[in-house]
Amino acid sequence: FFDNFSMSSPSGEIFDYAAPWLIYAMNWSNRAPFRLAIGSFVEEYTNTVQIVELDKNTSQFQKITEFAHPYPPTKIMWNPDTDVGGSDLLATTGDFLRLWQVNGTSVKEKHLFSTNTTGHCAPLTSFDWNSVEPSIIGTASIDTTCTIWNIQTQQP
Repeated sequence: FFDNFSMSSPSGEIFDYAAPWLIYAMNWSNRAPFRLAIGSFVEEYTNTVQIVELDKNTSQFQKITEFAHPYPPTKIMWNPDTDVGGSDLLATTGDFLRLWQVNGTSVKEKHLFSTNTTGHCAPLTSFDWNSVEPSIIGTASIDTTCTIWNIQTQQP
């Protein structure tokens, strides 16, 4: 898509995107150059994740799609595995670890990961996707726990 387009182009262009809310989390796509997932920080239960992509014809970031997210996402990451077929996986944390299936402008929650059986949760402050074994995600929580998840078996 961006074969001859580089951030280090001689024109020295700088690209920006003005979100309609404070941005709290973001991550570059590993599969599509100049595609970002960005998360809102709104002091309400319902927040938003937008997927934006640079239009090479206009040199402007354009919103591709957006979806509701409970609480501000504390971290967003695209699946580091670049060989996963036609759709993409996006993970977010906030109250729980969530895995989202992204296919063009369609986004569906694929799975909510939780060890909680009481209905209450300790917020997740961060996570990291294992780049060597992309079926593994580790989460960190304010309750002092780190949990390693296998997203294929959906088990810690």
